[in-house]
Amino acid sequence: MADVTSYSTFEGFRPHFNALARVGYFKIVLKPLSPTKRSLHNAYRFICGAFILIYNLQHVIRVIQVRRSVNLLVDTLFILLTTLNSLGKQAAFNLRSRRIDNLITIINGPIFAPSTAYHVQVLKENTLMMSRLLTLYHVAIFSCAGMWTVFPVVNRLLGTEIQFTGYIPFETASTTAFSLALTYMSILITIQAYGNVTMDCTIVAFFAQAKIQIQMLRYNLEQLVVFDDTTNENTLSKRSILHTSYKDEGQDKSEIQNRLKKCVLHYDQILRFTKEVESIFGEAMVIQFFVMAWVICMTMYKIVGLSIVSAEFVSMAMYLGCMLAQLFIYCYFGTQLKVESESVNQSIYCCDWLRLSPRFRRQLLVMMQCCDRPLAPRTAYVIPMSLDTYISVLRASYTLFTFLNR
Repeated sequence: MADVTSYSTFEGFRPHFNALARVGYFKIVLKPLSPTKRSLHNAYRFICGAFILIYNLQHVIRVIQVRRSVNLLVDTLFILLTTLNSLGKQAAFNLRSRRIDNLITIINGPIFAPSTAYHVQVLKENTLMMSRLLTLYHVAIFSCAGMWTVFPVVNRLLGTEIQFTGYIPFETASTTAFSLALTYMSILITIQAYGNVTMDCTIVAFFAQAKIQIQMLRYNLEQLVVFDDTTNENTLSKRSILHTSYKDEGQDKSEIQNRLKKCVLHYDQILRFTKEVESIFGEAMVIQFFVMAWVICMTMYKIVGLSIVSAEFVSMAMYLGCMLAQLFIYCYFGTQLKVESESVNQSIYCCDWLRLSPRFRRQLLVMMQCCDRPLAPRTAYVIPMSLDTYISVLRASYTLFTFLNR
């Protein structure tokens, strides 16, 4: 029981918020800081934000410069669209930081807290999954960034002209100027990619946490009438032989009523939590889904023109894999949440309701009516985050690629 009461639900989010604070994308949360340290971190966030804005402005200028060349335009746009997508999520995190603080308060609150060994088990499994997903993404973006740093050097040594994707305000013909420009571009794209995938994993972790809370709620509902003295005998046989009264009319009446009340409050909190996550990141998710189609399309357009044995081809293939996975995790965990919430009524039915009085059964029926509609995360309250949507985006990307290739 000590393990149950001491385990924090926020453990599944700690690596994500630490990573966001590390690159200045979000403030430090749930850590005691002195006013001086907090001010220094705010200054660090401002500096990081300024560099990221300058980096994106350089790509906008580059788009204007090469607007008459399709190949050069694609080279810049597939990076620019991704970074603009990242800016949308960054704005949501920072402009709505108080609402995110409220989400963290709910996660750390008593309703989401574990109360049984099973709750702790599923929370730990979710924490491990989210941590591994975040680590996988970080390894992927560092691998891509490393290759993007290496292949311009290799191409330069082979005598190939190097075209940077962003505007550089000086000539890069000399080795020193080329090294400075490459270092600057590599560091900035690595930071932005690191922050982008971390924000994705954080938003996904919110939906995964809602799914785990539904799982915990289902367990509580199935154990609604289970007490230490409850046996596994057939309920009707037991009633006819022992002539017991209804469970909610005996000494456990108040306990069962309290359990049902907690389940109702738990479901209501999960519902509010999910809707708040949708509301906070709604605009960013709209940009995400629409921009991803273009990014995947332009990345494919660029890949088909590369040699399969080149370092640039490998790096672009890894980048395409990251983009596909970035969209997939939203749709996958959105589908997981919907499927889990569709089983709430089944868990209510699986409780030992035959041992409850007709009056209490009516309360269960009311709750089943309230839980009848599944929790289905949506983008802009219209587009469902589902695997069907993922397939639709891929089809749209292929259509755009065919049009651009012609």
